[in-house]
Amino acid sequence: MIRKLSVVLTLAALISLGGCKDPYGAAVKAAADIGTGIAQGMKTVDSIRQQGLITPAEESNVLDYLEFANKADEAFQSCVDTAHTSGSKAGSFTACATAFNTSLNNPTELALLHVANTTASQNITTIINGITTGVNAIIAGLGGA
Repeated sequence: MIRKLSVVLTLAALISLGGCKDPYGAAVKAAADIGTGIAQGMKTVDSIRQQGLITPAEESNVLDYLEFANKADEAFQSCVDTAHTSGSKAGSFTACATAFNTSLNNPTELALLHVANTTASQNITTIINGITTGVNAIIAGLGGA
């Protein structure tokens, strides 16, 4: 299920950007898909805790990161809306996605992702990689738009 989440996020981002004739619409769709992926990731983390693979404190930390990622996704959406209402200048949508990507790589926030159990750590890494890959796909798909 975890790998499926990663693949779904990546494919959704790529499909929504296909040809990128409408960078605004594609970016809005990608933001919604990533938001859905983050929500699914939160449910998965809860399931991992229920299985006893992570402690409640570890779950809280990982959920804090995912909430941070969700807020970054909301900021991306807001940036995209602003870029659109400002005339969709060249590079504006890509700049929004790049800022989103930068947010996701905040070292302080990434430090929250450490868990002791190797299996749980691999699952959490897959969730995070799915989100990051989705954002990178947005950047590539926008092609500077």
